[in-house]
Order: sequence, then C-alpha cells, then structure tokens
Amino acid sequence: MTKLKKVLPWMAIIAALGLLGGCASVCGVEKPAPTPPPPPPAVKKWKAPAKPMPVTEKPAPAPALPTTYTVEKCDDLWSISAKPQIYNDPWLWCLLWNANKDKIKNPNKIKEGTVLMVPRGVSDADKAKGRDCSKKFPKYMPPAGAKRYCPPK
Repeated sequence: MTKLKKVLPWMAIIAALGLLGGCASVCGVEKPAPTPPPPPPAVKKWKAPAKPMPVTEKPAPAPALPTTYTVEKCDDLWSISAKPQIYNDPWLWCLLWNANKDKIKNPNKIKEGTVLMVPRGVSDADKAKGRDCSKKFPKYMPPAGAKRYCPPK
C-alpha cells in the first residue's frame, strides 16, 4: 500500500500530461495545406545555326624540329638522343656520334657548349644500324674517385 501511495501521484501526472498533450495537438489546431511543387522549367528547343562554321583546309603545321643541339652540363649522347625534340629514342645516340665525329673524339666525353648537328630524315635502315652500334659499344664507366653531381631535370 505504501508503494501504491508513492507511485499513484506520478501516474496521475503522466496521464494528465498525455491527455493535455493529445488534446492540444488534435483539438482546435489546423494543419496548413501542403503547397504544390513548382512547375518544371521550360525546355528551350535547339536550333541549328543559319550558316555552317567555316572549315579550315589544312591543320596548323607542326613545329620544326631542331637541326642543332648545344650540349648542356651533365649531358651525354644517350640523354640527348632520348629528348623528344631530338630522336625520342636513347638507342639512336650513335647517329649523333657519327654525324659529329669531327667534334667528338670519345662518345663518353662530350664538352659543355659543343654544338652538335642533328641528322634529320634518317631512314629506318640507318636507325637499325644506329641501334646495333649502340648495343655493341661498351658502357661508359667513370674513373675511380670521380665525383659528378647532376641535378635532376
């Protein structure tokens, strides 16, 4: 009985709040009417231009490839022939060497500032010979104790 006396007032309060809350939400309060969604935007029809665009007869010419190259610091024939504006193939370094034998005595040692002639219009047979020459040539080995620092390009 003592438990009932303690719980009864709390039950009465909860019941009263439930009745008042329920009545207030239903009695006398009107909900607003839902608004209709906005109409979709008007779609514009595509019209073809009156006059067609002019067509160019020839595409723009490609930039001319250089016929000479000036040796920079830390360059070697391998890296020069690998450049896109030269041959874009490092195995063709023998073509550079053969064309510039009067300026280059040893293909492993080229001087900074040397102006090399770059042969253009080389046939596929000459390219094959250049690649064979590159594969037969011994790899350059720097002398013992040599210090060479080349910053990355």
